[in-house]
Amino acid sequence: MEIKEFIKETLVEVQQGVQEAINSCKESNTNGVINPVWGSANDVNSTHIKDVKFDIAVTVSDKASDNYKGGIKVMGIDIGGGRVKDEETGHVSRIQFSIPLVPPVTTVSEKELSSSS
Repeated sequence: MEIKEFIKETLVEVQQGVQEAINSCKESNTNGVINPVWGSANDVNSTHIKDVKFDIAVTVSDKASDNYKGGIKVMGIDIGGGRVKDEETGHVSRIQFSIPLVPPVTTVSEKELSSSS
């Protein structure tokens, strides 16, 4: 998997996962809230920014194969029995970085909180 795909899919799935958790919590009428913001959606600000930290191993490989496209790839685990013999040289590196985002929030007013208790 290319790094750009990995980053994109990870960030989208984090956002979707938080939103799905918020929706499930609301549907089950639990007393708790996920990622609360006191007030309204207008009260979401820079204090709600969270860093998604990445620490990934990447490999740059030079593979002698007709159907292989070179480039930087995220390391993965190969599960399966089939192996193709190719001449390959590579270097594994580790990169660390973070991406700020504002995850989905649940807006909570004092009135809503006191009525759910």
